[in-house]
Amino acid sequence: MPIEYIPIFIFAAVVALVPVVAFALARRAGRANRPSDAESTEPRPLAFEETERRGNSSQIFLAAALFVICDAGVVLLALWAVRVGDLGLFGLIAVAAFSCVLACGYVWLYRNRVLERL
Repeated sequence: MPIEYIPIFIFAAVVALVPVVAFALARRAGRANRPSDAESTEPRPLAFEETERRGNSSQIFLAAALFVICDAGVVLLALWAVRVGDLGLFGLIAVAAFSCVLACGYVWLYRNRVLERL
């Protein structure tokens, strides 16, 4: 195995460990804040009001989709920036096309007022 792959494997390991650690910490924090049995059987009218005020779950889905699109764009642009010297004009054209597609998606979201609903 070439030595150039070692940083990639380290990065992959860190990327794999971050969600595992985050979920473990969230689960542990959730157990600490869990209500007792007496508290959990009482009605919670505020929960219903919060659901009605917030709207449907499609808004949460849209926010998550926007985050994934933006995150993928940043990752791909960062990878392009690392290899910009080797890719030359072809790489510049490819990243320009990708950026245009990404920008067109955000323009479509803005025109359809999706961003205002979040």
